[in-house]
Amino acid sequence: MKKQLILIRHGMTGISGKYVGSSDVPLSADGCRQIMELRTKIPDIAVSAIIASPMLRCRQSCDLLFPEHPVIYKKDLREVDFGRWEKRSFSEIAAMDPGYVEQWAEASDSFCFPGGECLKHFVQRVQDVGDYIASLSEDTVIVVAHGGVIRTLLCYFLKIDPSHYILFKIAKGTYTTLELFPEGAVLTGLNRGVDKDRWLN
Repeated sequence: MKKQLILIRHGMTGISGKYVGSSDVPLSADGCRQIMELRTKIPDIAVSAIIASPMLRCRQSCDLLFPEHPVIYKKDLREVDFGRWEKRSFSEIAAMDPGYVEQWAEASDSFCFPGGECLKHFVQRVQDVGDYIASLSEDTVIVVAHGGVIRTLLCYFLKIDPSHYILFKIAKGTYTTLELFPEGAVLTGLNRGVDKDRWLN
């Protein structure tokens, strides 16, 4: 039997061009409007299970998208903790920690964000949720989470090494779809539901 997996990235927060991971920021007014627009574009399907990050921006997205449905919040779906890079731009980070940036570019699972989370730990906890999703008997599973989490879940289900997560650009306020089979997964849609002229980022 196949399972449909819908991965939704939360809406915009008003913090653009900076790394936001563990900072528990809310949706911006535009982000709320973006998610309400997305609500009209998600296929009319029988929702079997909704799983989400407990961070505020994901909770707010769930409240707007699925006000009548129970949500299972999984702490392992939280975005990676960027440590002292939180809310800084890449140019700021490169000037502050050029050595760490070089290590990060090598995509080694031994890399740890300075003052933050190690990539190995982040990947493992997201893969644990992937195992949980795969074990569910429901036909349709929706996940509301973050860009880095969704990229890592895509690698997990498509059997791609997680160091290649950068292959996927996941825009805020969009949904990505997979069909899961016992033998593996098929990517059926990427960054759906977005008005590219208004929201793509």
